[in-house]
Amino acid sequence: MGAAAVAAFGPSSPGFVIIVLVMLGVGSWLAEMITSSVGKGQISAMIRTGSLIAAIISVVTVAWKLLSLFFNFTQGKL
Repeated sequence: MGAAAVAAFGPSSPGFVIIVLVMLGVGSWLAEMITSSVGKGQISAMIRTGSLIAAIISVVTVAWKLLSLFFNFTQGKL
């Protein structure tokens, strides 16, 4: 059971990225709420932009890895 969890949610796996995206979403939402409530709207917008860029980079990295694995498999390299 532990090996399956490591394979699904270990570092550099698709499940790990899902966990990172959820934590990034919750963390940025909380930071935006706090900065907005103290009147720092510009910092809130920076947090939103930074978290969006980090999420896009995480998804593109995993998609690139999965696509390269798929193309290697179709070419018989695996």
